[in-house]
Amino acid sequence: MAMKSDHESDATPLESAGSGEKSTAGSGLSRRKFLATTAAVAAAVSWSNLTIVNKAKAAGTLRVLAWPGYDEKPVVGQFEEENGVKVEFKNYIGGEQMMQFYAQSPKGTFDAIISDAEYVQKFVAQNAVVPLKKADFKHLADFHPAYQDFAPLRTGDAATTWGIGTRFSFYGISYNTKFVSDEEASSWSNLLMPKFKNKVVMFDWYLPNMSNASLAVFPNNQAPYDITADQLGKVKEWLTKLRPQIVSFAPQNQGLVTALLSEDAIVTPYGDMDIEMTVAGYDNFKSSVPKEGSIRWSEAACLCADSSNQELALKWIEYMSRPDIQAKLVYTKGFKARAPNMKVVDYWDDDQKKIMKYIPDPKAPGKLLVESYIELTAPRGLPVKQPEADWQAIFNAFKSA
Repeated sequence: MAMKSDHESDATPLESAGSGEKSTAGSGLSRRKFLATTAAVAAAVSWSNLTIVNKAKAAGTLRVLAWPGYDEKPVVGQFEEENGVKVEFKNYIGGEQMMQFYAQSPKGTFDAIISDAEYVQKFVAQNAVVPLKKADFKHLADFHPAYQDFAPLRTGDAATTWGIGTRFSFYGISYNTKFVSDEEASSWSNLLMPKFKNKVVMFDWYLPNMSNASLAVFPNNQAPYDITADQLGKVKEWLTKLRPQIVSFAPQNQGLVTALLSEDAIVTPYGDMDIEMTVAGYDNFKSSVPKEGSIRWSEAACLCADSSNQELALKWIEYMSRPDIQAKLVYTKGFKARAPNMKVVDYWDDDQKKIMKYIPDPKAPGKLLVESYIELTAPRGLPVKQPEADWQAIFNAFKSA
């Protein structure tokens, strides 16, 4: 997933888990290998198969590996109060760091994981997560259809899932309307225009940027990370053309904000920066989903197979699917995103609905803008036909050029 916040939670006992060493996570699974892991789906964990402790007597600590935001008090506080427990978070920034923290932690350290959807495959390959019965999560019925049956979370059994979606958003083009028109922001190819030389700031992560570059070359491909070696070569060529346009790379979204506000950059291939800017009081920023399509990142709550507290973890996953909680989660101080539970609008005012694009799409009667954006975007995935290291090497060469 993208770097979505520079917010870090207060230290907890879990903060000692993991370090800043380079990730050694393996490459993505093939479809065949992924489906082969579903043989144990019949043993999917169900609340009915567990001894559920009385809510008033629930005790102990729930331990969660997650992106920042989930640890904010408005999001987690109600769960702690309802169950009389403490939730401790180990925060990570990026999928590689997430896998690293998990690998370096003792077995059973975490009860639940908030994972970027495409990395769930890696946890499945390690038998680290447990398939969940969809029937146990009543709020799934209120999710957008794309997230009721989300491809990266499929187990091979329509009744089960590897995780429950919690938040998502888009990698489009965010731009300063003082310098960039809506038409100029409507296509990835326009980033190559002379006016954008040294005026583009880019988030420093290979996966979304290379997948968007793949869409720039091969428009509207629903699997832009599933390309041949020859196609990857064309993506590399396109990035080479883009390199003179890049003024800087930012490891966190704060760096993107700084570059845009100083006007060192006037555009970034990082969607939804307009939300952050609007909330901060600026009215001269917009975001687009280019006509060639763009990447959509998603997060999901997963149950750890080695957890000794699975009953409480299941309660927390169900809690995170609620519309009132997702309405808070995707509107935290540190970061704004989108919620798969479409009933979040019942908990937002009109300004929030407008900012988050949960308003009618004037070009598509009967649809919300957020729904149209979902249709225009492709779920982010991992490289399929090449090792991740090949894509990372191309991106690193692109940065250093």
